[in-house]
This record gives sequence, structure tokens and C-alpha cells, in this order.
Amino acid sequence: MTGRADLLPLDAIDQLPFTPAEYNARLAACRKAMREREIDYLVLNSPENIYYLSGFITRGYYVFQALVVTHSSEPTLVVRRYEQVNVERLSYYRNAAIWQDTDVPAEVLARRLFDLGAAGKTVGVDANSVFFPVSAYETLRAMLPGAKFINGSSVMEGRAVKSPQEIAYIRRAAEARNAGFKAAHEATRPGRTENDVAAAFHYAAISAGSEYMAGPPYIVSGPRTALPHGTWAGRRIEKGDLVQVEGSGNWRRYSASLMRTWSMGKPSDSVRRAADASKSALDSAIAAIKPGATSGDVDAACRGAVARAGLAHAFVHRTGYSVGVGICPGWGEGAIMDLKDGDSRVLRPGMVFHIVPVLFPEPDVSVGVSALVLVTQTGAEIISDYSRDLQCE
Repeated sequence: MTGRADLLPLDAIDQLPFTPAEYNARLAACRKAMREREIDYLVLNSPENIYYLSGFITRGYYVFQALVVTHSSEPTLVVRRYEQVNVERLSYYRNAAIWQDTDVPAEVLARRLFDLGAAGKTVGVDANSVFFPVSAYETLRAMLPGAKFINGSSVMEGRAVKSPQEIAYIRRAAEARNAGFKAAHEATRPGRTENDVAAAFHYAAISAGSEYMAGPPYIVSGPRTALPHGTWAGRRIEKGDLVQVEGSGNWRRYSASLMRTWSMGKPSDSVRRAADASKSALDSAIAAIKPGATSGDVDAACRGAVARAGLAHAFVHRTGYSVGVGICPGWGEGAIMDLKDGDSRVLRPGMVFHIVPVLFPEPDVSVGVSALVLVTQTGAEIISDYSRDLQCE
């Protein structure tokens, strides 16, 4: 079975973020990857994977949910009774196994798998997902005698290559993101607080069309810039401070992230050196991006520029990560693909990466600029860049 466009009401199809043809192609690609890995049944639990294949979305993903994919029958959603209307109105697929609040959800999933014939077969599970608890795995093993369970998370690596419609959504998210950055930039002044900057970012990005972000913007100032993933905490910005903002817009659950660092006055020589190194590393990484290059190639180009600036010790993480479907708690698709040392995975047109050469040159300082980059047929394209000026007048 390739799809079910003929079974959906027209108004439901119109509400879907993608065409039936695109959903059918995604399912076909998923099944192909299952065959290559000799997986008979696939159980997906991450909200990103479920949304990607079915369109089903809810902020209630903090309770158990799953999507069961077979080689022939229509995929089945396993969801809480409270979420059933979201299956009916938001999902491309309508098959559902519903669990009540008095049920053990994994038992409902196991019974549906048994009814589909999974006992004694190979079942791929979303083992890399934080939404697949050990208790659910133990329940499946106990209720499906003879089944062989393997990690099936790699089946969804195809998400790294975006369709034209996905790229259009990322561009739209970037427009809202830039509106947020412009407002945050204007609000970043001595005497204002980190909360003022956060409020400005949210108001402008949402007013420009952003849906709820896949993660809060990270907004830190002064010595708090050394806190990775720090969020606003009411600190009053002072003259001479650095202020760092990393945030994302979101459109149809597709994210577009960015980082900027601003100095409240003339930056120190150390800060200027780190800012210049971050910009140089960013440019080097972008220049290395092209179809056929490896993740490790891009990381080496970025890391090499930092090393030439004498700041290798200040670069303590990967160069970047895939960006696409973004659902809290994060906007990154690093679990799908990232850019890191020695990684042999090959870049292909349609991949989108957030490249983030943020440096920690001193104990209480971090400095970084980033870019959201699309891999094109011939190289790379920055998606909706924003001013990289360090000094904030």
C-alpha cells in the first residue's frame, strides 16, 4: 500500500503540511530502508519521526505515543484517547490503536504488533529516542515471544535530505527568526535585562509568523555567556558586557536557528580575536560544503581555521548539526546527522546544517557567530543571514 489520499476528506488533505505524494514517497523510502536493514516491523516513538511520516502532531507527546510501520499495511498510530481527535484531523494516516489513561500504553502497542503478525519477526525500535523508555522495551519483549528486537533509528536518516517544500518551510522560519533577532538586537542595551531581550525576540518572531519554537532562545550576558544553553535569568546588562543570543523561528514544525554575539561597547582584544576566529571558521566550513564532501571534511575546515588563530583549546564541540523538523526540547537533528571530527558520512544536496563555531577563550566568556546553510547542487547557500557585527551601538 503506497498511500491513502483517496480515503481522506478533502479538507483534511488541505490542512496537511505536505502533499499526499510527498507522504507516500516518505513511506516508500522508509520501507526501502527497512528492507535494507531486514526489519519486518518498525516502531517509531520520537515526535519528529512520527510527524515526518504521518503529519500527526501534538504538544502532548510527553506521554507515550508510537507509529508502527509495516511493509504492506497502512501505518498505525498508538496514541492516548485524549489525542484521538488529532489523529482524525491532523494525520495523513487514520489507523489508530487508542490507549486509555487506565491502560499500560506499551501493552496496547504490543497487542497491535501481535495482531499485525510481529511475533517471531524482526522489530526495529526507536532505540535512540528519549521517548522510548526501557519499561516499554521490556513490555514488548515480554508480550512478543520470539520476536527479534534491533535498533531501527537509522531507518529515518533520510530525513537529513530535505524536499523543496521542507526547504521552503525552513526559509519561512528563517524570516521569522530574523525578525526576532532584529528586535532582540535593538533591545540589547546597557540597563535592559536578559528578560527584555527574550521578550523582544519572542514577540517579534511570533508576530512575524513563527509557531512555538522547538526550544527557547538562549540569551546570556556578561559572565553568563560561559553557560552553554543558558536562558534569560533577569540579569541587567551592563556597559562592556557581551550578550549572546541563539534562537530559532519555526514554521510548520521546521526550524531555522542562528547565533550572534554582541558587545556593549568596544570589545577587548581577546574577545575581538575570538570573534574574528569564529567568523573565519564559519567561512571556512561553508567553503568546504559541497555534495560529496564528508561531515569530517567540513569539521576539519572549521577546526583548522580556529587552530590557525591559536584558539583550538577554545573549540570544544562539533562544528554543526542537521536542522529540519523541530519539536521541543530542541531544534537540531543531530541524531540524524551532524558535522564532527572524523565522520565519513557524505553531504548531499538538500541537507541543511546549523554551523556553530562558538569559542570559549576565557573562563567567563564565549563568542560565536553561526549560519544556517543549505547544501546545493554545486556548493552551499546561507539561508537568510543576519548581520555579523560584534559591536552593538
